Amino acid sequence: MARLRWRGGFGRVWGSIAVSLFGTQVSLLALPLTALAALDASPSQVALLAAAGTAPFLLFGLPAGAWVDRFSRRGLMVTTDLLRGALLASVPLAWLAGVLTLAQLYAVAFGVGSLSVFFDVAALSVLPALVPHGSIATANGRLEGARALSQTSGPGLGGLLVQVLTAPLAVAVDAVSYLGSALLLRGLPHLPPVAAPVRERLVSQVFSGLRFCLAHRFIRPLALGAAWMNFWVEGLLAVLVTWAVRDLELGAATVGLVLAGSNVGYLLGSMAVPRLNARIGVGPTIVVGAALQAGFALTAFAPHPYTLLWLTLGLAISAAGTGLWNVDAVSLRQATTPPAMQARMNASNRFLIWGTMPLGAAAGATMAGAIGLHATVAVCAVLAPTSALPVLFSAVRGVRSMPSYDDLPTPLAPPANDMPGAPVVASLVD
Repeated sequence: MARLRWRGGFGRVWGSIAVSLFGTQVSLLALPLTALAALDASPSQVALLAAAGTAPFLLFGLPAGAWVDRFSRRGLMVTTDLLRGALLASVPLAWLAGVLTLAQLYAVAFGVGSLSVFFDVAALSVLPALVPHGSIATANGRLEGARALSQTSGPGLGGLLVQVLTAPLAVAVDAVSYLGSALLLRGLPHLPPVAAPVRERLVSQVFSGLRFCLAHRFIRPLALGAAWMNFWVEGLLAVLVTWAVRDLELGAATVGLVLAGSNVGYLLGSMAVPRLNARIGVGPTIVVGAALQAGFALTAFAPHPYTLLWLTLGLAISAAGTGLWNVDAVSLRQATTPPAMQARMNASNRFLIWGTMPLGAAAGATMAGAIGLHATVAVCAVLAPTSALPVLFSAVRGVRSMPSYDDLPTPLAPPANDMPGAPVVASLVD
């Protein structure tokens, strides 16, 4: 296996993602608490805030890959970082001026989400160009480790900042984190755009990525499983903070500590991937990751005297599963996709698997109004682990070691008994 070097491009990408993810974790708590505390929003309105932040993946996910191919990826990533920071900085400024509204929060969430679509596609697409093929899983493991560290420390600090500074001012931390990310990316080696075929129109490029994903024997079942998982997990997360604050009567700092403690599971899950891959294989590790979403059930059905303990433990188990899934699923997609198709594959895949997140958040908001917060958490917790089924009954289950697209004689064609009756973009983690 080629050695992964920290110095150079990968180290800068890792650092930029780690810094911005840390700030994002603060905002994930501070934005809904801003709506609740500063604007007296209802549970449904808070849940719709989550939908506004994830809707861009459904709206812009498909064309993002073709657009990313036409620009310098370093320049695109720096620009989107600066714009996201500016949008988030408007929240504390508007609050200090006494003009903050719920409409502005929706607009900021939508704008940051839109810019994140393009940043994420570019970041995922540059990784195979910066590390040797044999180190892709290791590189993704380290990126997921950075995500886990940010998720472990970010919510705890976010809760403390909300307690000390108020929720609107805590959002400023995320704005500063994007500035730090942009400064790190400025030193990234120049990565020229992928030259598009002269006669290939943008629309053709967009749908070529979607066709690639839906025909790929590994990417299609991964997308179906992740999309189903994201729908129910996002529905749960859309109401989780409101449920914890209003029904369980937990303070902002306590909610932050619960989220931070639970994300220790994510760190442990991402760190366990190399050993599990060696022991049971890549495919079975992904299946285990999906099945561990059953941990959400502990959050919904915990006995009252121990609610706080079981809430943290349930979230930690499900987060460990997400860590297992993300490292191997992302690596498997990247390893079995040709370089020229990376951006379009990543964009189409994000459209499929993250496009269900606003739908899930909207469903969570609707259910919260109809059946209550606790019942909504219970429904989502029961259905999330069924996301293991599309992967369990596919070619992914049999993958033992990380393949390469060069090793696949027909990488787009699944075996005949693995193809559904008709190509369907299913309403669907990484």
